[in-house]
Amino acid sequence: MSAPSLTASWTHLVALIVRRDRWSLPVWIVAALAFSVGMVPMLPSIAGTPEALAASGLMMQNPALIAMCGIVYQTPPTMGSMYAQMMLVWSAMLVAIMNILIVVRHTRTDEDEGRLEVIRSLPAGRVSSLAAITVVIFGVDVALALLTGLSMTAFSVDSIDLAGSMVYGAALGACGFLFAMIALVAIQLTESARTATAGALTLVGALYVMRAYGDMSSETIAKLSPFGLIQRIYAFDTNRWWPVVVLVGAAVVALILAISGNAHREPGQSLLPPLRQGRAHASRWLANEWGLAWRLSRPTMLAWGLTAFVVAAAYGTVMNNMESYVLSNSVYQQMTGVDPSSGDDVTGAVVGMLMIIMASLGVIPVLSTTNRLVGEEREGRMDYVLGRTVSRTSQYVAYGTLAVAAAAGMQLLTATGFWMVASAVMTHPVKASLVFGIAGNYLAGMLGFAGLGLCLAGAAKRFSWIGWGYLAVTFVVVYLGGVMNVPRWAQRLTPLGLLQRYPTEEFSWWPWIALVIAAWVLALLGLTSYHSRDVTS
Repeated sequence: MSAPSLTASWTHLVALIVRRDRWSLPVWIVAALAFSVGMVPMLPSIAGTPEALAASGLMMQNPALIAMCGIVYQTPPTMGSMYAQMMLVWSAMLVAIMNILIVVRHTRTDEDEGRLEVIRSLPAGRVSSLAAITVVIFGVDVALALLTGLSMTAFSVDSIDLAGSMVYGAALGACGFLFAMIALVAIQLTESARTATAGALTLVGALYVMRAYGDMSSETIAKLSPFGLIQRIYAFDTNRWWPVVVLVGAAVVALILAISGNAHREPGQSLLPPLRQGRAHASRWLANEWGLAWRLSRPTMLAWGLTAFVVAAAYGTVMNNMESYVLSNSVYQQMTGVDPSSGDDVTGAVVGMLMIIMASLGVIPVLSTTNRLVGEEREGRMDYVLGRTVSRTSQYVAYGTLAVAAAAGMQLLTATGFWMVASAVMTHPVKASLVFGIAGNYLAGMLGFAGLGLCLAGAAKRFSWIGWGYLAVTFVVVYLGGVMNVPRWAQRLTPLGLLQRYPTEEFSWWPWIALVIAAWVLALLGLTSYHSRDVTS
């Protein structure tokens, strides 16, 4: 019997990937689409008049905002060019992360978990899995590009035409596909799925920083970053397509490198030697469930902690101009809850709005930590832990404690990064007590999510995704509630919305204490259920 060709049965593997991700792929596409396009219908309210558009354009010329978002390429700006400057880079980063996570999940993760070995025992080719995921992710990026272009046009906003919308969507799709192929290269070079993911995501951050530096000082350096290159499409202005072609060409080169690397390595191995040699014996700290839980959760917690610090510091850089911008824009007054005629503290309101964003970001490592309990169970590794002299209570409490520590740590890093930079750039520096007080206020909401995550992990592991859905609803309702005219009672149905909008609203202890008590009750319900249910993969 002859050996199968290199790409034998790749169509069957495409069907398998689509079957496995029949729910998650549509969710990813909808989430990326909502982030990329969701602010378009609000543009007429934000910059619908020549005066508001001119004020927005003047603000976007701030060097700090150029570093954060991108270059100004049309003066005076149109709503389309302003939107591209504000959202294109950040949308591309989200799409890049989406592509990396999907590709690693269906390649190196399958390899590490032994699923690829089962596939290769069947009549499947050596590169069939690479071919299958390449086809699937290309289809996902093409679908996202088309949906983005058509959706932006559908809102009929002035200056956002079909030609500009399609090149905007194509740039997102091409950038995402390039990072998918970079992830394929990373899995050939590294020794595990976790290392490949960390390396690819680190590259995303590094290329973003390169883009920021290039936009400020060097056109050549900016173009070397995919995030800088996509800005040179000049959407809703000259609508250049050559950056899209360059990105697709670079993705093809990366795919060829990945296929070549896959041909020269054995499953489970890497082309590069490990960055550090493992210790012959584990530390004593790993001999208990607390140390193991920390070791498994540490990469996620540290990565998100660094991200929170950097993003908060970036927000701090624009604080010197935010007060005048909010006072000149009715939409931002609605978002922050500021009434100019009543003499509200604009600075405090802006800090409060930014802290809501950062608190929502901080919930991500909290839920990731609680879901780690379920993840280890699904992969069948929890049996090895609980099969020894480890009680379910201590295992559950270990992850619960880490989730609480993640919430507190994220708020501390956020407040520190924001205050350090904001106080340095502002003419009248914001008080540390205000920044840390707002962060402490929203900590209770994050603890509420920790309790929900623990309850779902302990009682209903199949529905752990509810925590992520609730977080998405919370962010939209609380952050955009003023603009979308969401009633205050509806906002209070979410953990972050239940809290008072301090300092715009007077701080109140009762919702803070109620959320902490609710978190404890949910965690105890989860623990009770965790004791009574079967632990299965």
